[in-house]
Amino acid sequence: MTEGKDGAVRKAIGEVLHGVELFPLPKGWTPVEALTVVKCMDPNGQMTWCTRRTSGINDEEMLGSMMLQIELLKRDMLADWENDGDDDD
Repeated sequence: MTEGKDGAVRKAIGEVLHGVELFPLPKGWTPVEALTVVKCMDPNGQMTWCTRRTSGINDEEMLGSMMLQIELLKRDMLADWENDGDDDD
């Protein structure tokens, strides 16, 4: 059992994100580690974001995976913008 700086204890993802749904992994894939970005509402009703990661993900992997996701999202958004069908010619 791993304990965090604030005394929190790690729990199974399903316990922490109870009721949150994700698309499943491709058939035959085995989950090893996870990095999550979670949109949350605090007790006062304010929306905020937090990240959680399993113990095997270090800072470099976290940064690299987030940067990769940013670049992929930018590419997809740019492709959508370029293919919107609106020609200004």
